Amino acid sequence: MKYIALCFGLYYNDNMESVRNGVRDLDYTISITNKCNLRCSYCYERHLNTEYGCITDEIREKIADFINSRADAETVYLFGGEPLLYKDTVKYYCEKVTAKELVITTNGTLLDEDFIRWCADRKVIINMSHDGIECTERGVDTALLDANLKLLLKYQPETLVQLVYTEETLPKLYDNIMYLKGLGVKKVSAAMDAFLEPADPDSFGDILREQWRKIADIPDLFVYELAVKEKSIRENKRGTCEICRRKVFINWDGKFYPCVQFQNIAEYRCGDIFVGIEAERARREHPDYSMVSERCKGCEIADYCRNSCACRKMATTGTVRDISEAACMEEQVQILTALEKISEEMGGMKK
Repeated sequence: MKYIALCFGLYYNDNMESVRNGVRDLDYTISITNKCNLRCSYCYERHLNTEYGCITDEIREKIADFINSRADAETVYLFGGEPLLYKDTVKYYCEKVTAKELVITTNGTLLDEDFIRWCADRKVIINMSHDGIECTERGVDTALLDANLKLLLKYQPETLVQLVYTEETLPKLYDNIMYLKGLGVKKVSAAMDAFLEPADPDSFGDILREQWRKIADIPDLFVYELAVKEKSIRENKRGTCEICRRKVFINWDGKFYPCVQFQNIAEYRCGDIFVGIEAERARREHPDYSMVSERCKGCEIADYCRNSCACRKMATTGTVRDISEAACMEEQVQILTALEKISEEMGGMKK
């Protein structure tokens, strides 16, 4: 199947703005560590080839002081690697950092009821990873994840479950999401392996389209990718991607980068806990950061899809100038699927 982009005034808003007193709030991602107790085949950390480490007591305090001194934190994400390898540090930030929202992203293997209850009491959100029926790509027992997920849903029934699909698991994407729904999941996010290079792009595209059509028809389930696209299409809002305009990634060593995919790439460093955020300098040095991908030239939806996202470009091609073919196909499929859902709803309203 060949993909032809159809444009009906589409917009993709990947950055929902929050402004207080004329100052734009920021989302901060704190990398507690880039170490992990799993070895997922699609793990971005393994492809980054960077030094492994974790936050020291001194650095963790300085990061908390830095964020609190700015008083502009919208959401603070506690991230890894696997952050729960260092639960004390996770708890420290949950109690010390001031933000509208705190979110922990975990692979779920180290969750226990005491910790889940502790987070629930403080309204700290836990997002958990789970790939569905089989988790062989992650090297973990599905039964363990099932048990921990059910425990998490007991305290946080609106938990967002994050799934990654590869070329091998794509034909079972709908089945895997239905499996999660059967466990009681109400919200899912399905992300494609960033390093995927389909052997047969046309066949891959056909399966991709089939799976997302079926997913869109699942009742009583929030699918993040489709929900965001439908919202942005309806509201005609275009996303932006600019260094430290909406988010800052804080590495475990206290250095700042625009996003997780840029960690430890010196040329993209944009400050640290000692000098602060050096966004303007970084923007001057990287004018191509938010450019539309080279493969998008001439495409009708190039101005509206998220493939100008620098982190997405870097993740899939290792450069900020282009996006992978698979990621481009995924974007087109999701936009088309969202458009069809909107069209169906409008047709139903007319009746």
